[in-house]
Amino acid sequence: MIWSSKIVLVISIGFLVMGVHHSFATPSLTVSTGKHVYAYGDFLSITFQVSELTGNPIIVHIIDSSGKASAPINISINKWNSTISSPIPFYKTTYSPGTYHINAEYAGTQSSISFDLVDSGKIAIPTEYKTLAQTWLKGTATDKDYAGLIRELIYFDIINVPGYDFQTAHIIHIPVWFKTNVKWWSDDSITDNEFGFAIQYLINSGFMSV
Repeated sequence: MIWSSKIVLVISIGFLVMGVHHSFATPSLTVSTGKHVYAYGDFLSITFQVSELTGNPIIVHIIDSSGKASAPINISINKWNSTISSPIPFYKTTYSPGTYHINAEYAGTQSSISFDLVDSGKIAIPTEYKTLAQTWLKGTATDKDYAGLIRELIYFDIINVPGYDFQTAHIIHIPVWFKTNVKWWSDDSITDNEFGFAIQYLINSGFMSV
């Protein structure tokens, strides 16, 4: 009977020690991205996997190839596997090509991963330009308005027009029928690629001048 009590006591202490050790163990954290290589127009997707839920948020920093880090991003999680996607895609106006690093911290544990952003030639136009075009179409848009939009897209290299000189005074000429293309694009009837390549072709062929 005495030996049985001792065995029970030893086993109980063993479980207690294991429980205390587990309660003080640091949770694990794994970070992965939806793709290793992203292009302009793609949405960044990040998956976080943790070994336990502590109630703490995951704190994320995104660091570009120049070493510049984003402000801390706090991500609340309520399950062991959580995937988030960026609300807007990669645009040339805000992101340069290169290697980006994602550093994440969760309850004292750190993890990191990297991905590449490349210029694949795909045209991705920021949504604010589409909103601006929609505003014009509701009122009276001038050729100067359209030319200003196109010049900005060329300036940010969103649309590639070889040999374009911003210092040269250009005579503005926008074909009347092209304004229909603007409407289709603003209504999502044609893609950024289709709209952008149409502009490139018209300018390079001399049918449009901005």
